[in-house]
Amino acid sequence: MSLKVAVLVSGGVDSSVALRLLHAAGHSCTAFYLKIWFQEDFENFWSECPWEEDMRYTKAVCDQVDVPLEVMHLTDEYWTNVVSYIIDEYRHGRTPNPDVLCNTRIKFGAFMHAVGGMKFDFVASGHYARVVHVNGDKKDKPSTLELSKDIVKDQMYFLSHLSQSQLKRLIFPLGCIPKEEVRRLAQIFDLPYQERKDSQGICFLGKIKFSEFVARHIGEAEGITSSWGSLVRRGERC
Repeated sequence: MSLKVAVLVSGGVDSSVALRLLHAAGHSCTAFYLKIWFQEDFENFWSECPWEEDMRYTKAVCDQVDVPLEVMHLTDEYWTNVVSYIIDEYRHGRTPNPDVLCNTRIKFGAFMHAVGGMKFDFVASGHYARVVHVNGDKKDKPSTLELSKDIVKDQMYFLSHLSQSQLKRLIFPLGCIPKEEVRRLAQIFDLPYQERKDSQGICFLGKIKFSEFVARHIGEAEGITSSWGSLVRRGERC
């Protein structure tokens, strides 16, 4: 059965292979690139914003199979629901995970809300995890989030806060595929950037370290040294 699928693409190999797999399976796909970088008038001291390069890669892979590509601007939502929240939490001594928040509140939160009227059957991405849906007349049963086949690349932790309403609308085509196979598929699909390195940073920071970002916004202060730390420095033992 052909499905209508909204596919989140980022310019990386994983999301591109996910898109191509869904397209090859005969599904009607629309690719969406989420632009969450800060607006031009924001004092963004990180100057190397890679979204233009990401967009070039994304457009190239969509053009290969004539999949429509839409750019969705969620900068304000990202600043309000992720960035400013993180800054405030760190200011109070708490350390939320930015990627967990991004998945819950933006990729599968604000984005899902924005495309809610477009009648997509599912939303897909290149995450390494599996969502198991109950078929037939048991649709009232919960969908479950499970480990991907590639335990090293598994991203279930970063998706662990998703609600049932979010999970029921998701599919992860790479959940049953190890990373080495994804790279091989990228070659088979002749992706224009099949050897591109994986992104390891937090999505809104680019090449700036998270510690530098936090220090910029909440400042730096000397921490409290414990008595145990003092003993260790003096070489003493209890």
